[in-house]
Amino acid sequence: MSAGAYLLAALLVGIGGGLGAATRWGITQLAERAGASWRPPVSELVRPGATVVANFLACFLLGVIVARIGSAGGAGEYGYLMLSVGFCGGLSTLSSAAFDIVSLVRRRSFSLALAYLLLSIGGGMAVLWLGLVIAS
Repeated sequence: MSAGAYLLAALLVGIGGGLGAATRWGITQLAERAGASWRPPVSELVRPGATVVANFLACFLLGVIVARIGSAGGAGEYGYLMLSVGFCGGLSTLSSAAFDIVSLVRRRSFSLALAYLLLSIGGGMAVLWLGLVIAS
């Protein structure tokens, strides 16, 4: 790859990442507004729930992208980088999931923290596989 091609790839990943992060933020904002009228303990699950939705959406879309585009060469490679590395990478968030788990543990909701961890990992893998199967 030439220097110009690397620069274009980096730019596209950055654009995709920004769009993915903005989408994740939007999902969280919508969930928090919808959950503002709920009472605890349901209202305390709004942010972790939004993180799970964003992560599941990113995993599903990644499965579709991998099945449809793969690691194609040429212009397809740029699309793959922008959508998979950029958008899905910006949309998914391990750091927010980890923070949510730590917050649940600090509130002594150990079983809920464990369930959230298992749901995040197992569910993420399941929807990635679903995206691969549907797009194939």
